[in-house]
Amino acid sequence: MEKIKLILFLLMPLFCFISCVEKKAKTKKSYMLEASDKQLSFALDPNTKTFILALFPFTDENGKEHLTFQNQDQNEILFYDMNSGKLEFKVKPAYEGPNGVGKVIGYYVHTMDSIFLTAAYECNIALIDRKAELKDVISYEKATDGTKLTQHCALSSTYCPIIMIDNEMYIMSGCNRWLEKDPVSAVINLKDKTIRAFPYYYLSFPGADNKAKRSGVEEGLSRCFDGKHFVYSYHFDETIYIASQEHDSIKPVKVKSKYIDKVRMLDDYGNLTFIDACENPNYGNLLFDKYRNVYYRIAYPETKIEKGVNGLELLQYGRKRFSIIILDKDFNIIGETLFPDYTYNSTVMFIREDGLYISDSHYLNPDYNDDVLSFRKFNLVEN
Repeated sequence: MEKIKLILFLLMPLFCFISCVEKKAKTKKSYMLEASDKQLSFALDPNTKTFILALFPFTDENGKEHLTFQNQDQNEILFYDMNSGKLEFKVKPAYEGPNGVGKVIGYYVHTMDSIFLTAAYECNIALIDRKAELKDVISYEKATDGTKLTQHCALSSTYCPIIMIDNEMYIMSGCNRWLEKDPVSAVINLKDKTIRAFPYYYLSFPGADNKAKRSGVEEGLSRCFDGKHFVYSYHFDETIYIASQEHDSIKPVKVKSKYIDKVRMLDDYGNLTFIDACENPNYGNLLFDKYRNVYYRIAYPETKIEKGVNGLELLQYGRKRFSIIILDKDFNIIGETLFPDYTYNSTVMFIREDGLYISDSHYLNPDYNDDVLSFRKFNLVEN
C-alpha cells in the first residue's frame, strides 16, 4: 500500500502537466473572417476607374468618416461620405505653375487642410490644403547625415502609408540595389526639416548579381504601425519583421500560410510575364486592425490562370485567389481565411470599427459594375 502511495505521489506532477496541456489546447481559440450582409457602394463618374492604387479612410475633426481615394488617371483625390456613399468633393492638385506638384501617386490626409502628396518621379512630398493650394515641399533625397534615400509612394495597393507621430512623419525609402546599405525607412521632423534614416536595410535575396539581391522583388514590401511597432512584410519572405519605433530593435517572426508550401522567387532576368506573377505563390500586404488588436497578412497560393485572362489587368485587381492570415497581438497565427476565386480585390480594403471591408469590385466578378466601387464587410468571428 505504501509503495502505491509513493508511485501516485511521484506521478502527480505528470498528471498535472498533462491536465494543463489538455486544458490549454482546449481553450486555444481560432478565428476566421466571415462575410456579412453589409455592403458599401460609391458611385464613380465616367473618368474614374475601379483600379485604385491609393485608398485611405479618414475621420475629420468632427468625427465624420470619409472614404478617400486617388483617381489614377488624373491628379485628383476624391472624398466620399463613408455612410451615404455620396461624393462630397475632389481635391485637384495642379501639375505645373505656382501650385504645381507634378504627377501625384499616393497621399496622406492629416487634416482637411493638411494633405501630403508623394511624387511619381522625385523624392518630394508636397503639402496642400483642400483647395489644392501649395503650402510646402519637402525634399528627402538625403538624410541630414548624408545617407541617400530613394523615392517611394504612399500607397494602399502595396500597403505602405505615411505614419504621423506627433510632429514627425515616418516615410518609406525605395530600394537602391547599388548602395551597400539602403535604408527601408526614415523620419522627417516637420518643425526643423531634419531627416533621420533608420538602421534597418532592405533584405538580400539569393541567386542575384547585385549585392546578392534580386532585381525588383526586394522592393515588394508592406508596412503597418500598431501604435508601438512598425511591422514589415516582404512579399517573398515567410518572415515578418517587428521594429521598435526607432528601429533600434528588429525581431523576426515566421508567419507561414497553410496554403503555401514554399515561396517561389520570380524570374527577374527578362523572362517574366504578368501571368507568371499571377500564378506565383508569395505574400502581400500587412494591415493592423486597432479595433480588434489583430493583424491581417495577405497570402497568394499558387494558382493556374485560365487562357484568355489578361495578366496585367488581373494583377491590378488583386489576382485570382488569396487568403488572409490572422495574427494576434503577440504575432501568433490564430486563423486563416481563403477567399473565393475572382471575387474580391486583395489590394483594396480598409478597416473600420465595425469590421474589415474588402472590395468586391473585381473585374472578373460576375456582379462587377465599373460605375461603382463596392465593398463587403467581413466580421472577425471565432471558428
